[in-house]
Amino acid sequence: MPNYYAELDGDGKVFAVSELAGVVDSPLMIPITFEQYQDRRLLFTRFVEGKFKGAFARIEADKSSIAATGEDTLSAQIIITDWEGNVQDQYNEVIQVELNGVLQSVKTEKGVAHITVTSDEPGAFVLKTHGLDRNAELKVVVADAG
Repeated sequence: MPNYYAELDGDGKVFAVSELAGVVDSPLMIPITFEQYQDRRLLFTRFVEGKFKGAFARIEADKSSIAATGEDTLSAQIIITDWEGNVQDQYNEVIQVELNGVLQSVKTEKGVAHITVTSDEPGAFVLKTHGLDRNAELKVVVADAG
C-alpha cells in the first residue's frame, strides 16, 4: 500500500508531494491522504500548527479588453483564498500588485482588493500579485480606439 507525503522545505512550505512504498519518519515529510496527494493546490501551502495554510490570489475582471481612450475602465478584484479556494474573509492585509512593471500596495478588505485600470496607449498589460504563497496574473488588451 502506498504512503503519500507532502514534502516541506526548511521554511515549512510544501514544494512537492510524493507516493512512496515505505513509511518515512521525518518532520519535513507530512503524511497526507490520497485525495490531498491528487490535489495540486496543496503545493506552496505552509504547514503550520498541524494544518496546511496559505494565501493564494485569484484575479477576476469585468472585461478582457479596454479601449485606449483614457476613459474606458477595467475593474478587477484580487481575491485572496486558502489552498482549497475559500475566500479568506479575515484577510485584511496590504498586498503588492504589479501593473506593467510598476509595483504598488493595495489594501485588501475581507479577502478582496479592488483595482481600476485605464489607459490611453494601445497594447497589452499584465496585472499580477507578488509575495503571496501563490500569486496570480491577468493579461488585458488595450485596443486602439481609433
